[in-house]
This record gives sequence, C-alpha cells and structure tokens, in this order.
Amino acid sequence: MRILFLHPFGWRGEYPMLLEFLRHGHEVCVLEERRSGMSGKRMLKDHLRDPGDGIRTLWYHPGRGLERVLTLPLDRWFRKSFDGRNLGHRMWVIRQAVRRFAPDLVYCTDGFSYAVPAALLKRWGLMLPPLVVSYIGGDILDCSHMGYGRKRTPQLDWLMRTSIRHIDALRALCDSLARALLKDGADLARITQIPIQIGSPRAMYEDVYARRAQTRADVRERLAIPQDAPVVVTLSDNYYSKGIQDMARAWPAVLAAHRDAWWILAGPEAPWLAEGILPLLDSSVGRARVRLTGRLAGRELFAQLAAADLNVNPTLCEGLNMVTVDAATVGTPTVCSDAAGISDWVRRHDCGLVYAAGDVQALERSVIEALAQSERLSAWSERCRGMTADFAAEAVFMRLAELFDATLRRG
Repeated sequence: MRILFLHPFGWRGEYPMLLEFLRHGHEVCVLEERRSGMSGKRMLKDHLRDPGDGIRTLWYHPGRGLERVLTLPLDRWFRKSFDGRNLGHRMWVIRQAVRRFAPDLVYCTDGFSYAVPAALLKRWGLMLPPLVVSYIGGDILDCSHMGYGRKRTPQLDWLMRTSIRHIDALRALCDSLARALLKDGADLARITQIPIQIGSPRAMYEDVYARRAQTRADVRERLAIPQDAPVVVTLSDNYYSKGIQDMARAWPAVLAAHRDAWWILAGPEAPWLAEGILPLLDSSVGRARVRLTGRLAGRELFAQLAAADLNVNPTLCEGLNMVTVDAATVGTPTVCSDAAGISDWVRRHDCGLVYAAGDVQALERSVIEALAQSERLSAWSERCRGMTADFAAEAVFMRLAELFDATLRRG
C-alpha cells in the first residue's frame, strides 16, 4: 500500500508511526510545509527527517507559488475561519502531491489544517484516493472561551461539517471526540476509535520504570524533597485550559490534610503560569512546598513523573491527554478530570480517580483521598501498566493498518 501522509509533523509523535508502516512493507510518502532553507516553492527529497529513512517528501513553501494568484479569492474568503492560512493554495498543493505520488490512500494526522482542504478536494471530485483523518482534540472541540479549540463561527461550522461528510474514514482518539464527530453530522459507521501512540521510544520509559525506585530517589534528592514525602506532579503547557490554576486553588486544602506533601509543577514558564497560577499560591500557602522544573523532555520527563506518588490532570477541555499515559508507563497513577478523553481509560483500568472538571472541591477530595491510601496507590500503580498497552506503537499501528485496509476495501 502506498500511503500519502499530510503534515505528519503536526504532531511530534507521528514520525515513528511512519517508520512502522515502512517496516511492514508499505510505501510511505509525505507532504510537509517548510519555510527555511528553500530556494523555490517546492522541494522533492528522498527522505523526511533522517537521511536514508526512505520516505519521499514533497516540501512546499506556503508563501510561494504563482498559483496563489488563482487561489487568492478562495484564500481571502476563508482566511479568518482557516486560522489565517490560505485554504485554496493548500488545496492546490495537496492535489499536486496526490498527482506526484499517486497514493492508494491519503492520511491526515489532524482534522483541520490539512483535512479540511483535502476533504473539499474530495467533495469537488478533485481527489480520488480514499481519505482517512485523525481527530486529536482542538481540531474538533470548541472550548475557545478556555483558550482551546476554535470558536464555531457559521463559516467555520460549514467548513467542518462539510469536510466531515466527505472523509471516507474518521479516526477519533477517544469516546468524547467520537461524540463530537457525531454531533457534527458524522456517520457512526465511518468512525473508528484508535488512540495516539506513545511518542517517546519504548526503551526510554521502560528503563525509567525498571529503575523506578532509584530514579525516584535521585529526582527527589535533586529537588530537595524528602524521600518519604507524599508528592504530586502536574506536567502541562501551563495555559488556562490545562486547569493547573484549579490545582493551585486545591493545594492549600491538600497541604492541610497532608502537611508533608510536595508538588512538582512541571512545564514551561508560560504567561498564564505567572498571571493565573503562581499568584494563587502566593496569596495562600506560598511556594515553599512547590518545585518548578520548567519544560521537560526525553528521559527527564519520565523521571519527574516517576518521582511522584500521583499525577494530577485537572484539564478543563482536552482531547486525550498523553501525559496521563506517560505517567502510567512509569507506574504513576492519576487523578484526572472528566474533560480529558483519557479519563475513560483511567476508569476502565481502575488506575486512578476521575472527578468533574472545574470542581475544585472535588479535586481537593480526590487528591487528599488518593494520598491517604498507600495500598490503593500501589494497586493503581500496578494496573497503570495494563492501561498503556492500548497506546503502544505496535498496537496502534496494527489498528491503523486495519483501518486503512478496511477503507480501501470499501472504496
């Protein structure tokens, strides 16, 4: 099977999946955008990221090409709804990539920036191969008042509903996204639920898990946290919709119940951290038992998660939330809001607690209850590993390959 991936760099964890398709004998080609290091409007390469990876890639500059004169009316008409991008020009480039690579199937890793123009090409009979689209969260959810997703103007609503009708198969990462697709008029028979794979190499998190006790001790020593203290961790981009401000509101009550507790607050120094999270701590119990780590990546991300007894995911609106999965790979259970798709897995595998998003008192009770029951934390930790099996790259590849085969047979 020859598969054309549209914009796989839209999600950092997609490259290993492309390699998995190659390893199983499929031909993989890519359309990707690039602004630096290009002398013209297009550039064809025999690899995507690593020389010799065998992924033929058509790079294009979104700001170049004489065809932009022809696509200008459509680009202008939809520019605001299409996040300032050029819808008509992107349709032109996608069609050019389909002609060049002649794929058996086209796959979009997000349900908006490339899926919408590809679906419009299908609608107008300008693209023949079957189209499969993955919906991650912000591409389909409308939580714009929380800084997540897109406000559904009438024009944007038309774009989304029209695109969904002309996509051959829709991949939803979780139950909540499947419900969002149904609400937008998708046919249930065309929706398949397949979660995202863990983006980091398996050897990395398996090594942290195998050395969990030592890793935990090392991180706590480095952060000057007592070895026997109860510790919670949050790891996010620290913007409003992630709900870390709710954890800041809950923290005084948690400290009142567990006076020796500590909080590892990981993630970048985003504006909302300074504006809406730290002031809540400063006006109540202060930061004495809070450790700010900044942005984490690679092995250190898993190490910080392993150092905690409990991961807290207080998101207000989200698709899946892979940090909860990352925490589970190293045996750390989660208190999770029901606004994250991963909450379905937490319930199903009984590896944490789920509370109503935005309910700070419910968050307080859940964290206090979890930290008070060491035997229950240990049981959750054991069950976490069972949950992660659904997110292993091999498992996701098999389900995605089956979806592609089924779509081709129907087409």
